[in-house]
Amino acid sequence: MANVFLRTVILYVFVLIIMRITGKRQIGQLELTEFVTAFMISEYATQPVSNSAIPLLYGVIPCVALVSLEVIFSFVNIKSRFFKRFTTGNALALIRKGKIDRKQMENARISFDELTSAMRLSGLSSLSDVEYAFLEPNGNISVIPKTSSSPPSAKDLDVSVQECGVEHSVITDGKLNVKELSSAGESKEGIYGILSENGFESEKDVLYMGIDDTKNVYVVKKDGNALSLRKNGGGEK
Repeated sequence: MANVFLRTVILYVFVLIIMRITGKRQIGQLELTEFVTAFMISEYATQPVSNSAIPLLYGVIPCVALVSLEVIFSFVNIKSRFFKRFTTGNALALIRKGKIDRKQMENARISFDELTSAMRLSGLSSLSDVEYAFLEPNGNISVIPKTSSSPPSAKDLDVSVQECGVEHSVITDGKLNVKELSSAGESKEGIYGILSENGFESEKDVLYMGIDDTKNVYVVKKDGNALSLRKNGGGEK
């Protein structure tokens, strides 16, 4: 029993590491080669666990070989468009210029229910609002709305707006995130100064604090109430 437990822990950690090596995309929507790799790794990794007569290396070596192939294939995909089309295929246009391509839908075995579901997930209420819809190589359906159905942008309204960049999570659940602090271009002293100006004794009083690239500060207190602040500006906006 202890032997099975130990084998399971070892192979679990090993598979976790090699799946991390293949890249974060493995965790989300998988392309064909990634799906095959993940499926075969799960098969080979479980064999030494279910059968103690099989040496651990019989599970480790195939997994290393599969990950090596996946990394090589990913590199070749970047260099060769032909190889990428062969291994992952191309995006299929299910709707083009507002017109539904029934033949492409049949070839991809996509039903209208799936198409309308993708439409709703994109915030649209009717297929008449869709200009293009593509079945991507990873199996997702991406939808591009017609201009008339899209919300107006600042450019459309001829309004000048300042880019806020990305919000950096400098405090989460009462703890300072040093890496995000550096990304935001802030120091611990600067964060403590913001907290002090707004009545917080320490970071432990904060559930979440985010700072964007223009120094806008968003704070959620432990009680769930939120504040939108400006660095060194104080007060609630």
